[in-house]
Amino acid sequence: MLSLLDAAILLTSSSNGSQYTPTFPGGGLLVAWLICNGAKRSAIGGWLLFFYWQLYGGLLITSIFFAFNIQSYIPENFDNTERYLLFVGSAVPSLLLLLAQVAVGTILLSVRTWDLLKLLRWLLAAEIIAAIGATVIDAAYFPDDVGLNLLTIIPGSLWLAYLFRSARVKHVFQTHDWETAVISIYPTKPTIAT
Repeated sequence: MLSLLDAAILLTSSSNGSQYTPTFPGGGLLVAWLICNGAKRSAIGGWLLFFYWQLYGGLLITSIFFAFNIQSYIPENFDNTERYLLFVGSAVPSLLLLLAQVAVGTILLSVRTWDLLKLLRWLLAAEIIAAIGATVIDAAYFPDDVGLNLLTIIPGSLWLAYLFRSARVKHVFQTHDWETAVISIYPTKPTIAT
């Protein structure tokens, strides 16, 4: 899954003429942090909200990349069938797994069941495995795409670890007691009487 931050870095690091000028999208990251941090007392807030931010942002950016590169998916644009099949085997599994994650993640927002969370974890793990496989294929046949695979593997691994370790995730999706747990996790600050 191409994260929103990763995609923004790719989009903002474009070249003008022959001069390459990378820039960092700190403003967008700051907005995301302000929104997610401001909602940290909500059940779907903090890092969990940032996960969804990246999930939906990744879908948007992937859709844009897909639309710009639709010609890459046409067999006639490859010199032989084997190379086309390698490309499809490298690119399509991650696209399908991203769509499945968005579908399961969206349903999970409504029903908030532990079983669906486990399914989302499995889909994320499958996407990481697919990206590792794509990296092997791309290293041999499409070396320019290896970096994009790393932008899936690294954030995907971090999000998978988060979905396994987060107290918020456990309280929201397993024990369903976020309203009481939030008091101990994010205690309200006492007001100073004047």
